[in-house]
Amino acid sequence: MDYLIIKAEKNLVTAARFKISGRSVSLDGAASFVCDEENPLPAIARRIAEGVGGVPRVVLCLAPSLFAQRIVELPLTDLRKVREVLPAHLLGEMVLSPEEVVFEALPASGGSYLAIWAKKTEMVQAIEIFKSAGIEPQIVTSDPFSWCLLPGISPDVVVCDGDALVVMAEGRISCMRALEAGDALAQVAAALSALELSEVALPPGMVVFGGLAETSASAHNLPLTVESLELPTELAAIFKTDAVFQQLAGLYAVASACHGGELADFRRGDLAWTAGDARQRKKLFLTAALTVLVVILLFVSKGLQYRAAQTDIASLNKSISVVYREVFPARTKVVDELAEVRGEIKKMAGADNSRGALDVFRLLAEAKGATINGLYEAELEGNALRVKGDARSSQAVSDFKSALSAVATSVELGEVKSRPDGTVTFSLSAVIRETQK
Repeated sequence: MDYLIIKAEKNLVTAARFKISGRSVSLDGAASFVCDEENPLPAIARRIAEGVGGVPRVVLCLAPSLFAQRIVELPLTDLRKVREVLPAHLLGEMVLSPEEVVFEALPASGGSYLAIWAKKTEMVQAIEIFKSAGIEPQIVTSDPFSWCLLPGISPDVVVCDGDALVVMAEGRISCMRALEAGDALAQVAAALSALELSEVALPPGMVVFGGLAETSASAHNLPLTVESLELPTELAAIFKTDAVFQQLAGLYAVASACHGGELADFRRGDLAWTAGDARQRKKLFLTAALTVLVVILLFVSKGLQYRAAQTDIASLNKSISVVYREVFPARTKVVDELAEVRGEIKKMAGADNSRGALDVFRLLAEAKGATINGLYEAELEGNALRVKGDARSSQAVSDFKSALSAVATSVELGEVKSRPDGTVTFSLSAVIRETQK
C-alpha cells in the first residue's frame, strides 16, 4: 500500500511517500517546502499534487496546536462507542458546542482513553486546500498521535521533536503538549514541570528527534535523561542518512500507524471521506451492470437453445407422423404414434431367441438366388413361413427348397404349375429354426 504523508506546519510543509507491503517498507520520495507569503500552502499543495503518480492513500498531518486532549475513564472497550459518548462526556469542559468539534479517541494506559478534539472549521479549511489541489486527504491527523510507533522507542518515555511533547506509558500516549515557536528546551522544561505539578507520572527518560536531535547535549538542566532517537540498522537502507531519518521519522510512524489501523483520524461524521466510497460505488455499479448483462446473455442463450430444441422436437414428431401413416395407413385413431411404431419395429425384429420378420426376409432373399424370379407373397406366423412365387424352372424351385433347408425344418413344397413360357409358379411352407442365445 502506498502512503503519501503530508505534514503541514506553519512555516514548513514536508511530504514523504512510503510503500508498505507486509514487513517490507520503502521510501519512494520526500520533499520539503518553505511556506510563506510568496509560497502559500495552496501553491505548495498544487506542487505536491503535480508530482504524485498512482493513487496513494493521502494522510494530512496538521499542527499539534490545533488539537486539544485529555484522559477520560469510561467503562467501554469499543472505540466506536467511546467516540459516540465523548461529546456528551466532555460537554461541560469545552467552550465550543459539540456540533463545532470533531472528536477522536485513542487507547491509553490502564484501560483509559485519550480523548482528542479539534475545531471542525479548521479541519474543513485544511481539507479544502488539498482537495482543490487534487490530493484530497483521506485521513486528517497530527503526527504526535503516532509516536508510539517510532522505530526503537521505549514503551515508557517522553518524546519531543521541538513542536510537540508526548508522554507515553505502557506503549500508549497518555499526554500531548504542543510547543510554541521560540526556545524549545525552555518550553520542554516548563511543560515537564507543569506535568509534574498536575501529578502526571513522568518516565525516567526522554527521547528527542527532528529539530531537537542536535540539542540533547545542552539539555542538562532538564529533569529527565535525554537521548537522541537513533536510526535502527534495519532502516538504514531506507533513510540512507541520520539527517533524513530525523526529519522523516515522525512521518514514518504515521505511515506505520495508518497501515496498522491505529492512526487517529479526524475525518469523521460530516467530514468523512466520501470520494473513496463514490469510486467504490462506481466500481460496484459497473460490476453489477456487467453481471446483469452476463445473466441476460445467459438467458438469451438458453432461450435460443430451448427454441432450437422445440423446433427439432416438432420436426421429429412430424417425421414420426409421416412414418406412422406409412406403416399404418388404415388406422384412423392415433393413440401414441411413437410407441406404436416402436412396437411394430420390435415385432419385426422378433424376440431374443427367434428370428424376426426382417431376418427371415433377408434369408429368403439370400436363398432364392437368381433362378427365382420373385416372391410375390410371404406370410410369417411365429416360426411358420408360407411363401408363393415364380421361378424359371422346377429345378430352380428344388434348389430354393434345398437352400431353405439350412435355416428351416419341415420344408414342404406345395403345388408347382407350369406356364407356357416355361416358367413355373410355386408355393412353399417351412418352419424357421430358432436362433441360439
